[in-house]
Amino acid sequence: MIPNLRAAFILSLIACATVSSAADSAPGEDAFAKSVQPFLATNCYLCHNSKTKTADLNLTAFGTASSVAKQPELWEKVETKLRDGTMPPKGLPRPRQSDVDAVAKWIADELSRAERAAKPDPGRVTARRLNRAEYNNTVRDLLGVDFRPADDFPQDDSGYGFDNIADVLSLSPVLLEKYLKAAESVVHAAVFGPEALKPTVLRSQPPGHEFPLRSTALTDYDVTGLSLPSALHANMRFPADGEYLIRAALEGRRPNGSEPLHIGIWLDGKQVHIIDIDAPSDGQS
Repeated sequence: MIPNLRAAFILSLIACATVSSAADSAPGEDAFAKSVQPFLATNCYLCHNSKTKTADLNLTAFGTASSVAKQPELWEKVETKLRDGTMPPKGLPRPRQSDVDAVAKWIADELSRAERAAKPDPGRVTARRLNRAEYNNTVRDLLGVDFRPADDFPQDDSGYGFDNIADVLSLSPVLLEKYLKAAESVVHAAVFGPEALKPTVLRSQPPGHEFPLRSTALTDYDVTGLSLPSALHANMRFPADGEYLIRAALEGRRPNGSEPLHIGIWLDGKQVHIIDIDAPSDGQS
């Protein structure tokens, strides 16, 4: 297509769109001027004008169809009053039902058209940051690094029992500093690999430090020992494959003549090792 014809074609499309738009809006304006406004003047303006304003309503202020669409709630009430026969009130001449139906239908159609043409209002949406669990999962999924930088972040705020609501997930200066530090660590781990872990010591002990001294040994108890008051239950996350040294330090006294003490070590619900310890002759162990 040559440039002149292309320009003429584009102008013709614009002209068609303009004519179409005018054609769409003209019927509503024409119907309002020819049918709706005369109906209102005959049956409604006597009470609902700028002077009397019965029910605080002035229908004479609406001179065009577009002005009707600006107050949809008000005109929905007008439509309801017309359809249920409340307006015009009793004692005044009653218009023909066909005229009432036509005006009520025009109001409903005009409000529907205005609603379709209106721009939706999505409301205010708060930008939400990631909580600690989401931050760790995102780092893992994006960079393929088994790294948990958010474990060092402050505890997430919660609302209604949830810690993923945007309005309660604040961003404090301390958390911002943690973000910057975590970003450096994450990038370093993704490019150069995770740093070598330094040896660490984790200590766990039963909640009670003292246990009552028994004169005789127990004869009826859980053979696994997991239900005894001295049993220790601890959860530990192993950050990497490797060798871990587990030490058990015993305290307390046992009756003389007791059998050797059996220490069972369980991991993930399975017994992996048993240590037999024979108490000294004085009963100390």
